[in-house]
Amino acid sequence: MKNLELLNNKKNNYFLPIGGIGEIGGNNYLYSFKGEQIIVDGGISFADDSLPGVDITIPDPYIFLNTSIKPKAMILTHAHEDHVGGLEYYFDRIDFPIYCNQFTFSYIKHKFNKINDFEKKFVIVEDFQEVEFENFSFQLIPTTHSIPDPTGIFFKTLEGNIYHTGDWKIDKNPVTGSPFDYKNYQLLKDENIDLLIGDSTNAGVNEISRSESELDPSFDNLFNKLKGRIIVTCFSSNIARLKTIISNAIKHDKKIFVVGRSIKRAINTAIEEKLIENFEILNEKKFHDYNKDKVLLICTGSQGEKNSALWKIANNTHNQIKLSAKDNIIFSSKEIPGNEKSISYLKNSFSYLGLNIISDEEEFVHVSGHPGRNEIKEFYSFIQPKSLIPMHGEYLHLKKHLEIAKSLKIEKTNLLLSGDLCQLDLVNKNHKLIEQFVIKKLPVVQNLIIEEDNFINERGKILHNGVVSINLILNKQFDIIKFQISDKGFPFSYNKEAIQDEIKDILLNKILFIKEEIDENSLSGLVEEVSRKTYNRNFSLKPEFLIHISLI
Repeated sequence: MKNLELLNNKKNNYFLPIGGIGEIGGNNYLYSFKGEQIIVDGGISFADDSLPGVDITIPDPYIFLNTSIKPKAMILTHAHEDHVGGLEYYFDRIDFPIYCNQFTFSYIKHKFNKINDFEKKFVIVEDFQEVEFENFSFQLIPTTHSIPDPTGIFFKTLEGNIYHTGDWKIDKNPVTGSPFDYKNYQLLKDENIDLLIGDSTNAGVNEISRSESELDPSFDNLFNKLKGRIIVTCFSSNIARLKTIISNAIKHDKKIFVVGRSIKRAINTAIEEKLIENFEILNEKKFHDYNKDKVLLICTGSQGEKNSALWKIANNTHNQIKLSAKDNIIFSSKEIPGNEKSISYLKNSFSYLGLNIISDEEEFVHVSGHPGRNEIKEFYSFIQPKSLIPMHGEYLHLKKHLEIAKSLKIEKTNLLLSGDLCQLDLVNKNHKLIEQFVIKKLPVVQNLIIEEDNFINERGKILHNGVVSINLILNKQFDIIKFQISDKGFPFSYNKEAIQDEIKDILLNKILFIKEEIDENSLSGLVEEVSRKTYNRNFSLKPEFLIHISLI
C-alpha cells in the first residue's frame, strides 16, 4: 500500500484502526509518532454468515507486516482472544518485540510452545514502567475487566499525551486481581490527556456493569437446586467467570468435565498462576459414568461457532458427550452482534433435546466486562480528556459514546471506522481523517490464514447453488461414449436425463465444427461453458462444476 508510507512522515502523528472500530472484536490498532510506528493488540473476531464454514477472522495483518513501514513494537493490553487471538497466525512474520505484562504472557505462551525461542520476542513490563522510544514512551495502566491484569496504555509524545483504554470497567470487588482504584489514574489526571481512545461497547447501556463477584451466589444457588447434568458455556478467556464456575462446582462436589482446547488452556494457565484451585478435569470418555446430578461440563461455543464442541453436542454428533432431557445448559456470556442466528439455533437444538436452557434473561448468570454510560461519565470526569475517538463497538455504540462526550463538554471528537487513517493534532485537538484503507477480514481455517478470495467465493457458490459433477468418456474421434451428471447440495430435484440430453446435444454440435482443433484442455472448458449456460438458462443458478474427461 503506497499511501501507507504516510506513516513514515517525521512531522506528524497518526492513528490507524486496523480492526476493532465499527465492530465487536478484531482489535488491532496502529499508532505512528513522527515516523515511529507501534501496534496495539492483535485480536480475532467471529465470522458472519458471509463466510460459510468459517468461525473466526482476523483483520489483515499485512497492512503492518510489509516493507512500507517498520513498526518498533507491539503492545498487548490483556489476554482476551479478541485482543491477542490473531497473533498465533502471523507470529512467524513478526520481527519486532511484543510488550505485555506477566499474566498476558502466561496466557498466550501456550499458543507458541512449538516454536523455538518464541519467548525472545516478548518483553514483560510492570505496571507504570515507562518504556521509551525516540519520539514517544508508553506505560501500562492497571484497570479491571473480566480477566486478570487488564491494562490501558498511556502514551507520552513530543506534542501531547494519549490514553488508550483497552477493555475496562469499574469493579470494586473483582474475582481476580486488584479492585478498580482511582489512584492508578492520578498519573493521567496530573499529566493531562490530550486524546482518549476509549471503549464504546456498553456506551448505550444506562445500568452500571455489576461486579463479577456478584455472580458467585447466583451460581451457588443454581448448582444447588438444578437436577440433572449442568453444562455451562462461556468465553474461554473469561478467567474470572471460569473461577466462579469451578469454585462453585467444587463446593457442590461436582465431577468436572472441560471440552475445548482454548478453554482447557485458559484453565491450566489460571491454575499455573494460582488464580484457580487445582482440580481434576475428568476424561470425556467417563462422562456417562457418574450420577447425572453430580456432572458439570464447561465448554466453549457460546457464540454458535459451527466447529465448536458445543455445536456438535447440540446436534448430538459429539463422540463422547450425549445429553438427555432434564439436563441443563447455562449460557454465561453476552451475544456478540451478528451471532444471534447461530445462538438461537443452538438454543432451539438444546430445547429439542429436552434441556432446561438458562441465560441472563432467566437467571443472573452474566455481567459485562465493559463500562456502562454512567461509569464512563464518572471515569472521564476524573481524568478529564481534552478530545475523544471512540473504539470497541459497532457504529451505534460509537455514536452513543459521542453523546456521552458531548454531555461532558468534550467538544473535540472524531468518529472513525476501521481503515480510517487519522492525522492527530495533540496541540489544538483538530484531528482529521486524511485517508481510508480497505482492510480485509481474513478467514482462519484449520489454523491457517486464507488469503485467496476464490476460497470464500467458491464456498459461497457451493452453499447457494450446489456442485455438479460431469463425467464424460469420449473416443479419439471425440464421439461421446458415456455422459453422466451427478450433483451435491442442489436446491431441488430435477430431471437429470433431460438436462444431460440438452447439454449433450449442444456439445455434439459444437464439437462437430471444431473437431480438428480441439484437445483435452479446450474440451474441458467447452463442457463447463455449455453446462454452465444450460443450468443458468433452466434454473437461474450457477453451481460449481467439476469436469472429468476420459479419452479412450
